[in-house]
Amino acid sequence: MGGRDLSRTTIVGAGRRLAQSEGVDAVSMRRVAAELGCSAMALYRHVSDKRELLILVLDDVASGLPLPLVDGPPSRRLFALFDSLHEYLGGFPWVVDVLREGELFAPQALRFTEAVLEALAVAGLHGRDALGVYAALWQYTLGHLAAAHPKDPAVRARRDELANRAPLDELPRVRSIMPLLAEFDAEAVYAAGLTALIRGALPADRPNG
Repeated sequence: MGGRDLSRTTIVGAGRRLAQSEGVDAVSMRRVAAELGCSAMALYRHVSDKRELLILVLDDVASGLPLPLVDGPPSRRLFALFDSLHEYLGGFPWVVDVLREGELFAPQALRFTEAVLEALAVAGLHGRDALGVYAALWQYTLGHLAAAHPKDPAVRARRDELANRAPLDELPRVRSIMPLLAEFDAEAVYAAGLTALIRGALPADRPNG
């Protein structure tokens, strides 16, 4: 691809494909240039550095974030927003890795923040109170995604092997739940926790009522 054929759109698309297939550490100016068949110097005419590239890629992902509009009380809207966020980010594990580090975020994602704050305002929460609830729901969602129970059988087997090193004879309650892990429904657990958090923040309301 010649330099004249390059654009921010093609560069961001290549970066996003690399992140999705190999993880965020694979996204570099050199790797993106190789994907596009051009020199790294050609990229700098469109993107200043790797940091800007990552922000643009994150913004591209965030532009597809669903913002569901649902009828009913504010708690129902909050549940729908965070449940959709959880499902959407579940398809981008590398984004979760970036967000966990806390340095970069996507400006487009502030559309989601605005929608949440609007729902909280309707519920009567403003300022510090609204920020506190938003932070709790965001951290819960991001934490759940970061610690999701692995679906890969090989990863499960390695975790099981480590669990078997524990003195389970001395831990009867832990031992009793071990068989349940094979049927652990992470999505159901997330939904139940989200419902409980929203109910606690908005005691006069019901998230799914």
